[in-house]
Amino acid sequence: MEVIEKLKNKIEEYDPSQASFILILKYLIVGFIWIALFEYFIDIFIPADQIHSFFHFTNEVIFIIFSAVLIYFLMRRTLNANYKISKSIIDKVEEIKNEEDKIKKFNLIEDMIDVGFWEYDLQSGELYLSFWAQNKLNIHQKYTSQGPIESIKEYIHPDDRQEAQNKWELFLENKNKKYSNIFRVENNSEYIYIKHSGRFLKDSDDSAVKVIGTTTEITREKKLEDKLYQLAYYDDFTSLPNEKYFLDKLEQQIRAVENSQNKDGFSVFYIEIMDMDNISNLDGSLHGKETAQKIADTLNRDPELELISHYYGDKFLLLYNRISEQKNIKAKAEEIYQSVRMLWKENKIDYFLDFKIGITVYPSNGKDAKTLISRAHHALHTIEASNQFYQIYDKKIYYAKLNNIQLKNDLRKAVESEGLSLVYQPKIDLKNDDIVALEALLRWQHPEFGQISPGYFIPIAEQSNLITQITRWVIKRVIKEFSENRILRESEKIISINLSAYDLKDDSLITFLEGLIADGKLCPHQIDFEITESVFLDAEKRDLENLNKLKEAGFYISLDDFGKGYSSLSYLAKLPIDMLKLDMSFIRNLDQKRNRILIEKIIELSHELDFQVVAEGVEEKIELEILKDLNCDYVQGYYYYRPKPLAELESIICYDCNIQHL
Repeated sequence: MEVIEKLKNKIEEYDPSQASFILILKYLIVGFIWIALFEYFIDIFIPADQIHSFFHFTNEVIFIIFSAVLIYFLMRRTLNANYKISKSIIDKVEEIKNEEDKIKKFNLIEDMIDVGFWEYDLQSGELYLSFWAQNKLNIHQKYTSQGPIESIKEYIHPDDRQEAQNKWELFLENKNKKYSNIFRVENNSEYIYIKHSGRFLKDSDDSAVKVIGTTTEITREKKLEDKLYQLAYYDDFTSLPNEKYFLDKLEQQIRAVENSQNKDGFSVFYIEIMDMDNISNLDGSLHGKETAQKIADTLNRDPELELISHYYGDKFLLLYNRISEQKNIKAKAEEIYQSVRMLWKENKIDYFLDFKIGITVYPSNGKDAKTLISRAHHALHTIEASNQFYQIYDKKIYYAKLNNIQLKNDLRKAVESEGLSLVYQPKIDLKNDDIVALEALLRWQHPEFGQISPGYFIPIAEQSNLITQITRWVIKRVIKEFSENRILRESEKIISINLSAYDLKDDSLITFLEGLIADGKLCPHQIDFEITESVFLDAEKRDLENLNKLKEAGFYISLDDFGKGYSSLSYLAKLPIDMLKLDMSFIRNLDQKRNRILIEKIIELSHELDFQVVAEGVEEKIELEILKDLNCDYVQGYYYYRPKPLAELESIICYDCNIQHL
């Protein structure tokens, strides 16, 4: 292009008229010199009296002038023509150069935004593809006479080919909707995910004449989606389905039986290895996980097994079709018992393991998945005899074991007589190690049985319709305790309060909160309501509406225990949440590279959705450092503080206090 530039400058400097004039001037000078010399020699050799010399001279002058003028115009005409031709060539070359520059810029923009463009003419059937689209779709030509799907059909993954074609044809038939198509295309010997989008371009008569579309590669997004799906539905270490996956498949199984003429029952086995915690404590968590993996492999080899799930480190869920009679259940339980014991006898595991199996049968022990699983768990905990390792669910045995009626009555008395109490666990901002919030946690000191875990008495409260009363007690108690403490009140820390599924179904909760706000007793911007994903497994439209009302009233909303077996990506888009709390099961596996990558992606996704992220259960410094590197916003756990009564936290929630590691 440098030669073209020089040629262009040369032509622009060249003036045909001036060049013609200089040439003629030279011609005249040479002509007159010739005449003078000619006459000089005439005077020498021819006598002066010969008058014809004058006429001869005059004739020569006229001839020279005439010929010079004629030559000037002829040369000017020729040079002008040459100049125009050269100029047009240069202009064309410049136009091509400018067009190439535009194409390079356009291709660069396509490459930067990872989007290609295409245009399909509905009348001629001609398809135009941009450079980016050509490279991604294996069509190495700008124009083709086939449609967007037909032209790449041989490169589309066989499993996606027919569906991709059907979506395109359906779009052409219904000309008032957007076109969207996702499929896999072979590119450089591997398959990538492509998203096709398009709309109709219409003429003045509102008739579709073209389809203008974009092509986007979404391989990275699909891989992230697959990783999050793996995280949501599979155990990280054993790669077995988790409880959420098992729950979904169990519901499908129930619906299949209900819709079938064959009403054969099936059974759910809940297995708990009793000594797994001891193995982990003695030989480390990795050895415990390897033992769990060997047990999982053994259980999974059963040809009669329909589905297996690994639920936390020492628990497994098994689904057996067509095993519902007691003799068959007993035979299967003994078979499982012997297969696990054989691992120890063959020295495949280092310790002799005791385990228990709780069993439920559909439909006699429950008609939905949650009931079958929970009752299998209940059956397991009714096993007391040393020679008994399995138990089929029996309602009478279970309630006798737990003395549930007494606990319900005692819990009701505790609510009415101020027998409950609150402790608070701080949340720490990782940017500056400041306490930014406190989570209110409920405690029950039973007069006979001592401290009872919330994980035990909260379900009882839900079953006995006490939970909404307890929730209101917690809210009022938080207001009372903070109003009585000036330092804590002025610190304006956000207080997190847990809500259950029953609270969201209670329409009067909103009215109760609005009354507190109106009386000036409650500031919405200082309250963060925490909900778990399990709340929405059976959520109704009203539940989501009540949650939105809480958000509209100014309260913060946090999604608690994310990743604890119920994780679903759909909730992240549906729920009006401000914060996502990672379950402590994530934190315990931060030493695993795969788990760390998944947590990093969850944090990145949360930040893109404008959520802040809290990591629960942080106990070790190494966990804290990794979470800081992963750009986690807040942490909560024993590394900083254990849950404490509010009075004990007063000294560290003042303006000038530093964090103390308790």
